[in-house]
Formats: sequence, structure tokens, C-alpha cells
Amino acid sequence: MVNRLKVLLYEPYLRLRDWIFPAQNLPTPPGEFVMGINLGDKAVVVAGDRWQSYAEALETGLSTPGATAAATYCVPTPHASYGTRTMLNSVIFKAQILTLEQTLPPARYDLYLWIMENFQSHWHSLAVQLNGQSVDAGIGDLPVRAWARYGPYPVVVNQGSLHLSLTTNDANIDAHLMGISLYRLP
Repeated sequence: MVNRLKVLLYEPYLRLRDWIFPAQNLPTPPGEFVMGINLGDKAVVVAGDRWQSYAEALETGLSTPGATAAATYCVPTPHASYGTRTMLNSVIFKAQILTLEQTLPPARYDLYLWIMENFQSHWHSLAVQLNGQSVDAGIGDLPVRAWARYGPYPVVVNQGSLHLSLTTNDANIDAHLMGISLYRLP
């Protein structure tokens, strides 16, 4: 009963908070917005761009083998807009190694990864590989409810798809991801 009441009060509370304390948007990345994917949940609008739902993305070229989708009810810190907050409270995860493949036309892209710590402070620390190359380490090491947009991670797609792998160094900790956004570069 308490959890159900918490869920029912969550959105009205945050809508009131949006009105009193408007969220600050992150700077718009350079390049042409190609796609955003709300991993684990419905389509949303983030910073004026429509992001695909997880189901829609799976039907149009996304593959996340063995991943589990879930929703959380955390109030992000710093405060985030409705669309960003909705995206940050959906997640896909898998024990230790989360892989993702997205079909894309050949081009140069900047990839951004969106992560919120939804379990406990400094629980996650992820290594990032793009198309088999290590590009970052230690992302997601955040206080509980804190969030970040990581990137840009430049990637060239020649073979028709982007391959992303997030790995933890502990088999008992899940690798997780809330959203991705892609921008085509000139």
C-alpha cells in the first residue's frame, strides 16, 4: 500500500517541483540529432527531441541480448525536466556485461550515454567499449539519485551498426544504462 501511494504521489509532486524550480537543460551537442532511446520505457521528449521508446527501438534495429528492463522512482539530482526524469527512471541492466547493438547508416556520430545511480552511492563503475575499442572507464560512479550524460564518444559506423559494451569489474554488480543519444557529425 505504501509503495502504491508513493507511485501515485510521485508525478504530481515532481510536476509541482517543475513549476517552482525549473530544470536546467544541458547544452545541446553539436551535430544533427539522429536518435535518442529511452531504454526500458516509453517514448519521451528530451531537450525538444523525441526519443524512441524501448519497444520501438527494439523493432527498428536495437538489440540488447539478455538485458532486463525496469522502472525506478528516484528524484534525480540535479533536478531534471519531465522527459529527462522519465528517461532516467527507466533502465536496462544485466549482470556484469551489458551489450547493445544499434543499426545505423554509415556516418560519423557522437554517442552520449545517460546514467543515474538508482541503488546506492558509488555502486556502479562502468568501462565503455565502442565497436570493440575501450573508450572510457569509471562512468556511472555517482552518489545515489545523481545523474550524468557521458560523452561525446566519437564513433564511425562503416558496417551498418554500432556495438556498445558496458562492463563492471564485479560479477555481482549489474551494468546498467538509462538512455542513449546519437548526433551525426558533418
